[in-house]
Amino acid sequence: MTEPVGPALARALLSKELRALRGDAPAADVAGAMHWSLAKLNRIENNKVTIQALEVEALAKHYGVTDAEALERLVGLALISRQRMWWRDRHFPDELTNFIAFENDASHLYAYQATFVPPLLQTRAYAEALTSSVLQKPVDDPTVAGLVDARMKRRETLMARLASGHPPSVSQAIDESVLLRPIGGAAVMDAQLDHLVEMAGRETVELTVLPLRLGVHPGLSGAFELLTFTEDRDLDVVFIETPGTDFLLTDTENTAPFRRVMDELLTMGESLDETVRKVRKTRRP
Repeated sequence: MTEPVGPALARALLSKELRALRGDAPAADVAGAMHWSLAKLNRIENNKVTIQALEVEALAKHYGVTDAEALERLVGLALISRQRMWWRDRHFPDELTNFIAFENDASHLYAYQATFVPPLLQTRAYAEALTSSVLQKPVDDPTVAGLVDARMKRRETLMARLASGHPPSVSQAIDESVLLRPIGGAAVMDAQLDHLVEMAGRETVELTVLPLRLGVHPGLSGAFELLTFTEDRDLDVVFIETPGTDFLLTDTENTAPFRRVMDELLTMGESLDETVRKVRKTRRP
């Protein structure tokens, strides 16, 4: 592993490597040899559950892995995958919990939003006003407070990663109408716009505005967040948040269209200088 990985990516990498090690061996035969149910082996290989380090070691030896370094890598991934992180203690839907876990490991974080500032770029006051309005509950409501706290924790984690030796790349595209919608009132919106300018100036952050003059563009189909990973170039993660049900997509067939749309939006958006100019122009004098 060339870069640090967290539990979500470690589990994904481990499940992929264990499936590759099985090769053409019948899953039922392997499960029987390990004294497991076939369902357990399937869940491990499909990245549905974690696996203990001792089980990984036994399974690897069953597959004939004798190289000490390879075995150490597999066991290391198993240990990392079972680490308990802060998001596991929150009572969020599984889709959001799993997305936050992947977000913590992503090497490139993309987002497109047409109605409000992307979650990772929101100030606390903006997030409070937005969440309170969407849920139609007061800011001090436990549900609102919990979601805002989690969003700020995600932002805090991102800022720490941006300051680390392995900073992720961040590409965020927003419709110009986002700048014109004064969520939380003028003062809150001004502070939010200032924060966007500050983030746009960071070396590994790309922020672009899709101007209203474009008319129809691919992003009009809806907002989404997309994660990609240096350690596993076959793994993309898409998160779609809706008022009813959230969706987490990880299979290539479903995530590939979002990657294409994101690439198009970043190409169609304004340059950095023009984006910053538009943000500053929207702010009150």
